Amino acid sequence: MRLFIFLTFTIIFSGCSIKSIDTQSTQNIQDINIRNQEAYQNHMKEYEYTLNLSKYIGKKSADCSALITTISVKNDDIYSLSDLSLYYSRDGRRSQAIYNLYKSKNQINHHLASPGDLIFFNNTTKSTRGKKSHNITHIGVVKKIKDDGTIVFLHNLKGKNVLSVMNLEYKDFHKVDGNKVNAYIIANCKSSSCLVSNRFSGFGKISKDIAVK
Repeated sequence: MRLFIFLTFTIIFSGCSIKSIDTQSTQNIQDINIRNQEAYQNHMKEYEYTLNLSKYIGKKSADCSALITTISVKNDDIYSLSDLSLYYSRDGRRSQAIYNLYKSKNQINHHLASPGDLIFFNNTTKSTRGKKSHNITHIGVVKKIKDDGTIVFLHNLKGKNVLSVMNLEYKDFHKVDGNKVNAYIIANCKSSSCLVSNRFSGFGKISKDIAVK
């Protein structure tokens, strides 16, 4: 009888222990699944911030700011239209408003560029080219930086989205060793003052790193 009671107790006790181990194993599996799900969500979040600029090349846009607006509609980290509405100047120029927005957030940088950053230029229009005041009149977005420091950026010229280059190390040169390092930004002007490098006003640093292709 005592042996039966002892064996019964042992089986019951062992059963609880096994159940406890099963519960722990189940919890471990659930923890792994949760971590895997979080990793997947983070991966998808990173993927959402891949900026595909290549698909805009050669396409038509109304102007430079219209191109940037089209890109920003799908990438809120560039700017939101609701935020932008507070930063228009009297001239009503959208490129200036975007610059004002970034400046208010201390996100204007004049030295280091990263893919996905906005790039601003001043006094590039016929009515502003000779002015001394600082008027933001043109905008693009950085696509990549070459090994020699030349920045490749996407912008809109005469209604068409194109890639151009800028290298601040050679501000007064259109070409170096036969390679184009700075594009001209003002129509019908081939002087060094009309190079993008001499109309450059800063980079608009986006709030986080994104992949650009």
